[in-house]
Amino acid sequence: MRLRVYSPSDPSRIVARADFAAEHEAAGRPLFGPEPVAGVAWTLTETPAIWSLPLACGGLEPQGHGRWAGWLYSADLSPRGWAMVRRAFRAMIAETGARRVELNVRTPAGTADWPLALAACAFAVKLGLSREGLMRGWGPDGRDYWLYAGIF
Repeated sequence: MRLRVYSPSDPSRIVARADFAAEHEAAGRPLFGPEPVAGVAWTLTETPAIWSLPLACGGLEPQGHGRWAGWLYSADLSPRGWAMVRRAFRAMIAETGARRVELNVRTPAGTADWPLALAACAFAVKLGLSREGLMRGWGPDGRDYWLYAGIF
């Protein structure tokens, strides 16, 4: 697997995991729009070839005053893929000099959604973030989100 520079065409080529696809759809598909991604971003591919299909993309967007918001759009990754994503986020935190990084994790809608939600929470913790609270009705579809953040 290889990390490379993000391209605006990458998100549309990812066969996204169900939770990422649903959240992206609810938000109005912002990664598929004409607007460039703010901040820094990366793409994870299977091979170094330029035509290799992207498996995930993510980034950090500036929020002002040293705060950055993390985002991720991903296929279902292997443990090695998740390790690469962790490495990419840590490199971006160092590159930006971020003082505070925040991630929002969508709460599960039903029993079937709990395993993916818990995996997302565990991943946020592996990035060095802590759960700070529940944001009621915060999502574009009115869903609740957990706020994870870390000071670096």
